Amino acid sequence: MKRINKFLIITLLLGSLTGCSDILEVELDDEIRSTEAITDGISLRSAVTGLYSLAQSGTYYGGEFLMAQALTGGIADATGFRERFTQLDNAIIPASSIYVESSWVDAYALVNSSNLILEKVDELQLDDPESEGAAHFFRALGLFDALRQFGQFTDMNSEFGVPVFTQYVDNETARTIGRSSVAASYDQIISDLETAVSLMEYDSEKFLVSKGTAEALLARVHLYAGNYEEAEQYASLAIENPNYDLNDNYNDIYESEGSAEAIFELEFTETDGNTLTEYFSVSPPEVSASYEEFYAEMSDDDDPRGDLYFDDGRVVFVDKYGINDATVDGNTIIIKLSEVYLIRAEARARMGEFELALEDLNTVRTRSLPSMPVTLEEASDFESFTDILLEERARELAFEGHRWFDIVRLERAEAILGIESFRTVYPIPQREIAISGGVLVQNPGY
Repeated sequence: MKRINKFLIITLLLGSLTGCSDILEVELDDEIRSTEAITDGISLRSAVTGLYSLAQSGTYYGGEFLMAQALTGGIADATGFRERFTQLDNAIIPASSIYVESSWVDAYALVNSSNLILEKVDELQLDDPESEGAAHFFRALGLFDALRQFGQFTDMNSEFGVPVFTQYVDNETARTIGRSSVAASYDQIISDLETAVSLMEYDSEKFLVSKGTAEALLARVHLYAGNYEEAEQYASLAIENPNYDLNDNYNDIYESEGSAEAIFELEFTETDGNTLTEYFSVSPPEVSASYEEFYAEMSDDDDPRGDLYFDDGRVVFVDKYGINDATVDGNTIIIKLSEVYLIRAEARARMGEFELALEDLNTVRTRSLPSMPVTLEEASDFESFTDILLEERARELAFEGHRWFDIVRLERAEAILGIESFRTVYPIPQREIAISGGVLVQNPGY
């Protein structure tokens, strides 16, 4: 059953789309209506449904966010005519980029809408731990996506985190909120996810967030933050959760909605679809898979993960979400069990446990390449393990929103892309800097 009605958000959380600063012009009476719309348990649950809708935006998990990380990550090419994709492909992104402007809006719309829900839960003393937990989860997701795009997310000592606020804000208040440190940004993200874990229950449902979803995202967040013991701990919880299991075949997760391997999918329908095939499946595609940097070696290995791409001799089409632009109901995989195995593999390798790390990595790899496991001789130190891990993560998670963050946090972006170090962080949109009157400080180098 399709469960998410994209348009419920309009009447319930319209004002919260102002996010941070007046990035969207919404009249004050709309803001007043939005803050008064949650009055009971029914309207609360409808508002939570709206959070899924925000994440489904065509410039967020419904489209461009997934493409951007592949483009700047070096495994995709801009083969159409959109300037914003060319900028991302070159990994030289101006502060005026349409993509960074929309991505900032998307992340903070999710944060501010979650704030409104949590305020109303407290104000009205509503007893709905699942809805409350979901709001904490989505606030964490929005802040995490903002941090890993616009903050120096690999440096826990950096002052260049992202704005963190936990109260619903209007335009005027938003202008007064500056950047938190990277450490403080992670603290809030982790706190929200831990709260979500404490509030929600385990559930086999893959289209709604649950305790298991929050635990899996905590594994990812702790890995990014350098908390490797915690990353291993939370990854193990997800791996041992009876609601999740690796599919027999890699491609099954794209062919069967809510499969055993899925931990959280955003569900789309023909009438409420994603925008991915609009860019992937036209001719020429606006965004295609890179032949030399991604597809060729996978094809040479006869890796079945390559079956989701089509090489027509000129470009490599991405068929992960459909094979023509009329197909718009392919789900977005936010997190899946194979990623969690690779999270635990990396965490263990970071702690010097290479045999255990390879067990996890090969669990994923040999599903697709049963005769090609990685040996300890091939990955006897973290440098050699990283080479193998990056290739495995690329094949397993391509065009799902990971590659750019992987090469940045594993310190390969400069070498792979030939860019200056400051470009490993996206610029904060210049209009946000201007609107804030200097309260928001731009990333160094821009």
